[in-house]
Amino acid sequence: MERLRGPSPLENTAARHPAPLGPAHRDGLGPGTADRVWDVCVIGSGASGAVAADRLVRQGLDVLMIEEGFRLAPHVGLDEAESLSRQALARDDEGNWTDEGWPWTTSNLGGGTVYYGGASFRYRPFDFDPGELVHTDGVDVRWPYTLADLAPYYEVLERRLGVCGGDAPGAARGSRHSRGPAHQPSPAARVLRAAGESLGYRPFPTPLAINRDAHDGRAACNRDSLCVSHLCPTGAKGDVVSVFLAPLAAHPNFALRTGVRALRLEQDRSGEAAAVSCLDRQTGQAHRVRARVFVVACNAIQSAALLLRSRTPYSPDGVGNHSRMVGRGLCMKLSEYVSGTVDAEPAVLADPRTNTGPFSTVAFLDHYLDADCPGGFGGLIYESKRDQRHKLVHDALELRVETILADHPSLDNRVGLSGRLDEDGMPAVVIDYTPDPRDLDRLRYMTGRCERLLHTAGARGIRRKRTGFAQGSSHLHGTCRAGHDPARSVVDAWGRVHSADNVYIVDGSFMPYPGGLNPTLTIQAHALRTSRAIASHLAADRAAHV
Repeated sequence: MERLRGPSPLENTAARHPAPLGPAHRDGLGPGTADRVWDVCVIGSGASGAVAADRLVRQGLDVLMIEEGFRLAPHVGLDEAESLSRQALARDDEGNWTDEGWPWTTSNLGGGTVYYGGASFRYRPFDFDPGELVHTDGVDVRWPYTLADLAPYYEVLERRLGVCGGDAPGAARGSRHSRGPAHQPSPAARVLRAAGESLGYRPFPTPLAINRDAHDGRAACNRDSLCVSHLCPTGAKGDVVSVFLAPLAAHPNFALRTGVRALRLEQDRSGEAAAVSCLDRQTGQAHRVRARVFVVACNAIQSAALLLRSRTPYSPDGVGNHSRMVGRGLCMKLSEYVSGTVDAEPAVLADPRTNTGPFSTVAFLDHYLDADCPGGFGGLIYESKRDQRHKLVHDALELRVETILADHPSLDNRVGLSGRLDEDGMPAVVIDYTPDPRDLDRLRYMTGRCERLLHTAGARGIRRKRTGFAQGSSHLHGTCRAGHDPARSVVDAWGRVHSADNVYIVDGSFMPYPGGLNPTLTIQAHALRTSRAIASHLAADRAAHV
């Protein structure tokens, strides 16, 4: 059977950090890891897995976290990290199949958070129940809980991450926000803010998990580097390695194993998982790791693929796939960049920090609900600085914005498994996604609003740039959809798989509707909510057997 070429775990060893994160961390499973039954096995160390592990360990549970990637050395940039990540089969812009699909942001300890810009929006009430405007056949877009249910978890995470910046105008009130003061707007943001206000917009500071001032033992941002192309050199950014995993790495209840790939969940009986079959990528040996609960936090493509690979006599179509819904309803979010340049004072152009520091310091939600937009709803517009130094503009001030909008969930957009094998001998991941024409109309409208904003700012040389969202994205949602009806969903309101009581999904897979904002904070809030429920269930189970 034909194999897809992928990165070998033993290649590019210079990209790995030479030291473990702490005494709880090692590459490979190591002795004893597979010889016991853990309270919880967390699969994936990214945005959601780290939050879940932190809560579960601090609730007194013995937690094993396995992560396919490795800890990255400080010098590794985003481009190199992407080269270490396995790709997938996907459709190109013409609908033809290519092996250049993108099934994750990056594959490493901390996932994409080590390179993300820290954008930390709360979802809007519309995102939890968009059914008045979002119409899809056979897909329920309502979340099984509300913004009010998630608000307390937003609060906790905003404090832990050190989120700076307030609410958008008109956001729902009723809860105390614990965000710090916003970062100072960049020179480009000041121009964009003025242009937006002249159009009647209500600009607001982009909420960022980046310390403006020293917070919780982490330094303040010194704006010396591009924060979305390299690991943060000061620890100011709230990536999950800095905030959650490094403190856990000395905890006696925690074990972190990198370079360990989850291949499939195994079952000894119906209704629950007994173990996860793992590949130690250091030795090439397979192992069986047992746990009372499994928390799947791989992302909406990788988690669906894991469940689909988990075919057992009790789940012939894959664990959790009782309704044939695993992998279906994949959402990527649509996005596009629009940029142009304006004149600026020589001192501004000469200042090296004009193009460094936080990637976004101003945002607009004036078209989030917009009767003039096709369908009546648009999306986000926000400043989005370039993340590659060699592409920076130096003889003018570049205004660069991105628009992001939610896509209509469709059961035809899905994650599947190929007959071709990856480098580990597992079925290759297939990303079968075609944008909805209604969403493409909305994207054209929103990029038009971006162009109008830049024209109003006096920009010249305005141009658009595609993001390639249809081949994969850092915004992945919906393949293990949450809902009350097991016939139409994969997990319940707590992320528990309907047909496997001890398997929980905490990444963006659970989202019935993807929302029109950067999803990281919302995914983390869901993970915190779910992990608290898991801890309560395990405590009750222990008490019942005492």
